[in-house]
Amino acid sequence: MMHKFLLFFLYSSLVTFLSVTHSFAKEDEWQIDDFDSFIVASVPGEVVHGDKLRFALKKESCDKLNILFSFLTYKNPKEIKRLEGMTIPIKINQEEILGAAEIVLVQPAFNNMAYFVMLSAPKTYDLFDFSKSLMREYNSDNKFSIELVNGDDFRVKKYFDISLNKWNLDMYPEKINETYERCVKNNFKDIETDLSSL
Repeated sequence: MMHKFLLFFLYSSLVTFLSVTHSFAKEDEWQIDDFDSFIVASVPGEVVHGDKLRFALKKESCDKLNILFSFLTYKNPKEIKRLEGMTIPIKINQEEILGAAEIVLVQPAFNNMAYFVMLSAPKTYDLFDFSKSLMREYNSDNKFSIELVNGDDFRVKKYFDISLNKWNLDMYPEKINETYERCVKNNFKDIETDLSSL
């Protein structure tokens, strides 16, 4: 289960993400944030700008990567909150191979006119292995997309008006390196603080 503080950060950041609307994302719109136990790099979506793809490094283990992404929906079924904790199928780059994502947070937005749905990869990944695989896949077609798809107990159109988003990852290597360096530097600060107390 995701760290509660990270979920709090992601929800509280929603106000910032959704207060600015754009029709497309630019390469330089990556953001790196330092929040308590995590350093998070994020890039806005090209279909829905406010839906960000996030790469989170936990400060105590900077070589482990959590992947989160969000989908904003204007569909308002009364039972949407029940999606929290559900694992749903996804497609990466519109391939037939399906992955899975856990819905970790469902929160109302825009005076309950919409819902912010945060999803997470079901496990953490080795940062270096994952990054190599991601860029190998991305560079073959210059695209990275996630599509929510139907499952046994889940119908996409019941909950989501837009079920696919794309993200520009051209700057991923540079930004994930910067994120990693900040994470490791934070650990050195902790060591220096511990040593200074001797």
